[in-house]
Amino acid sequence: MVRCSDIQPHVMYASISGALVALALPAVTIKFYGQPSLKWDGSIVNGARQEKSTLEFSTTEKLPEGEWLAFVLTVASGKQYLVGAREPKYPLINYSDTSGTPDGDAALRTYKITHVAQKSVLPCVL
Repeated sequence: MVRCSDIQPHVMYASISGALVALALPAVTIKFYGQPSLKWDGSIVNGARQEKSTLEFSTTEKLPEGEWLAFVLTVASGKQYLVGAREPKYPLINYSDTSGTPDGDAALRTYKITHVAQKSVLPCVL
């Protein structure tokens, strides 16, 4: 997780032009449980490209509120992706909580982050 305000300007446009986004900024690692997922779909809206991405994961941690956050993901292949940018539209963060179960399932918060932009999932290196 990184703060949107820490990301250099116009990374989405750099990525659209084929550049690999290089991020040299502070990041916070989020420990997750189960299988996180990232998926994105592209479409043409009013003659322009649009992507919508959805990131879902479960954790015992609570993400900070009151600031815009972006997410850097490292997938199984080792590739990294950035969801979010310095400029709006920012990722929307929703969550649901569970209290756990008596037979040992942990109390977890499941986050669902959605992001819509001209290009939502940006190949990057952190």
